[in-house]
Amino acid sequence: MSSRTLLSRTLLPALLVLSGLAGPALAQASPATEGSAADDGMVEVSLGDWGVKTRLAADLSQEIGDIPLTVSVPADVASRVCPVGADDLEQQVVVSPTRTCTAKSASPALRDAVRRTISSR
Repeated sequence: MSSRTLLSRTLLPALLVLSGLAGPALAQASPATEGSAADDGMVEVSLGDWGVKTRLAADLSQEIGDIPLTVSVPADVASRVCPVGADDLEQQVVVSPTRTCTAKSASPALRDAVRRTISSR
């Protein structure tokens, strides 16, 4: 088990309970609230990494300022472009209904999501 997985599965929930940020409801709570990004399997991916942002801008023939700060993508896409595993993304719903990560690489699926976001503005 990776140290990140160990933290997210065992230590993080315990720390939340001990700090008073979560109580018994943590163990009983549904992993996601109705209508949340977790329900539809989407992850908010930050595009703040300069290398990723410049590559997407070049691939899409856009100015860097036109690239959005975040984009919603399916969890499988997020786990490929972010340095987190699918298990880690699933564990995020324990503390927040919105799953997030920061892209450290680009992919065709990420580029397509950015293109759709730019087109919908």
